Amino acid sequence: MISKFAGYTVGAVCAFFFASLGAATLSAEPLVLATGEWRPYSSVEMEGYGEFTQRVATVIQEMGLEAEFRFYPWTRCYDSVVNGRVWAAFPYAYTESRAQEVWYSEPLHRSRTLFFYHTPEGGEEHYEFEDLEDLAGVRIGGVSGYFYLEPFEDAGLAVDYTNTEIQGIEKLILGRIDLFPVNERVGWDLILTYFPEQADNFHTLPNELSNNELSLIVSRSFPDSERLLKEFNAALQRCRDTGSIPELEQ
Repeated sequence: MISKFAGYTVGAVCAFFFASLGAATLSAEPLVLATGEWRPYSSVEMEGYGEFTQRVATVIQEMGLEAEFRFYPWTRCYDSVVNGRVWAAFPYAYTESRAQEVWYSEPLHRSRTLFFYHTPEGGEEHYEFEDLEDLAGVRIGGVSGYFYLEPFEDAGLAVDYTNTEIQGIEKLILGRIDLFPVNERVGWDLILTYFPEQADNFHTLPNELSNNELSLIVSRSFPDSERLLKEFNAALQRCRDTGSIPELEQ
């Protein structure tokens, strides 16, 4: 059973606890994790707070612990992990630079990222690329702190970064950018939820930008963090073995 612990205005913390569903014992203090708005994977507006959140909650329950989830902007999620204010944040794809500062759990899901574009008249434009360098001169958007920051920089691309996916989609509609990279399901969910009248004007390039595994990033400075990570990975495997969490899917 999910009980909402607290709700605040946009930009503030929204925390809630997952109550016991039959675990023999629960920790006296909840295990604190951070996430952000990334529907349908994590969202304070969705039942169960999103698919990925439910997966994490199932694993932590299997550990015999109670979880407290805090909704932050993504940059604050990452900083909170690095500084040990929360044990972990999710969902995150692996990057070399992050791996210098945080640990990664075993993967819980996959993310297929495509370039979205918008044509006001409902037609289709064609942007072809084999390598990111082929997109030089194309106006590309992005979300600050996301995994593609490094490859975009390495390719020498000039990127117009925003704080959220929905801001990037709005820039596509306004014609301020040409391409915007976003998880395929996240992109279509946002378009159909907030811009349904524009849905026929959106398209995706056939080439994937990435197909990444998604994991928890785990603090190296949070108390007893390494033991908790080992227990989380073991509990995740038990959940997979019993079928309470499906195999990786995108």
